[in-house]
Amino acid sequence: MGFLRQNPEIAPALIDLEDNQGQPGRVVRFQINSERAGEYGLSTDQVALLAAGVLNGRVAGKYRMLDEELDLKVKIDSTSGKGLQQLMQTPIIEHADGPVLLGDLCTPVFSSEPGSLNRFQGMRAITLTANIREGSSVSSQLVVDRVQTFFSTIRSKFPGVALNFAGEYESTQRSYTSLTYAFLVALLLIYLILATQFSSYVQPLIIISAVAFALIGVIFGTFLSRSLFTINSFMAIVGVTGVVVNDSLVLIEFINKSFQQGLSRREAIVRGTNIRLRPIILTTLTTTLGLLPMAIGIPEYSLVWGTMAMTFVTGLCTATFLTIVLIPVEWDLLMAAKERKEKNADPAGSRPTRIVITRES
Repeated sequence: MGFLRQNPEIAPALIDLEDNQGQPGRVVRFQINSERAGEYGLSTDQVALLAAGVLNGRVAGKYRMLDEELDLKVKIDSTSGKGLQQLMQTPIIEHADGPVLLGDLCTPVFSSEPGSLNRFQGMRAITLTANIREGSSVSSQLVVDRVQTFFSTIRSKFPGVALNFAGEYESTQRSYTSLTYAFLVALLLIYLILATQFSSYVQPLIIISAVAFALIGVIFGTFLSRSLFTINSFMAIVGVTGVVVNDSLVLIEFINKSFQQGLSRREAIVRGTNIRLRPIILTTLTTTLGLLPMAIGIPEYSLVWGTMAMTFVTGLCTATFLTIVLIPVEWDLLMAAKERKEKNADPAGSRPTRIVITRES
């Protein structure tokens, strides 16, 4: 609590900071001198019972009325104004050497304790709650990181203490986990569909590599724009994945068709890239220009939608450029490796003749 109130980075952004311990109260405990009690033939339980009788009284018997039975409790007169020190002078047992006082057997110890004790999963727990001031640049993730860093410096002083985060941070982490699983399942399904379409296990990996290009753009775009990575940003990554996979899929498809028509690898790459370059660039330009005002905050920046737009724009632009440049290179390397493998499998160097039939108009 003290760290959250005093940290200059996050303290101004936190409001309604409180815990669930309630108002602290003053508690008095009686520390029993077991050796002294043993001299008078008393156990610690017996001394505790005698002390409770002095402070809170003792049930001496029952009193029966017509319709109920009442306890008769004998107590020291509390209206006499006796303080704790005077109560400690109360004789509790008779001894041959004289009366034994309560203060001879136990000593009061004062302490301050929370007004209520709470448990989480069977363990003592303290819950701290706070809200982030509206319009503040501090996020819940930043608060969590700072608290974790501070806790790591004092962990050795409090063995057995664990730190758990809930609220908005917990729900955000669940959302990230859910989106991650959905993203991985989507990539797996894309790979299976492409593997079936191309009858190859490697070419789909070339197409899916465009997703890595988009992630590179998202990382650098988020770093350079100094924007936050939110749930909407993750959703934008899923959207960018569909666009870049479609671009690389069509590009590879055209290159394959050109290569199957008898062109060399280089000619097939040049022809396929020339045919698909304009549609790919137009798709990227229309999407980027549509989202750019939202990404840079025209007329007003939105923390929710601005981060999503920035993620989409940076990921799509980077993936488009790398797709046009690197996807053909990857395809060329794959086909070259495939030809070398076929050549090594056929030492005689025989190769099936490719016949190209064209129709003259």
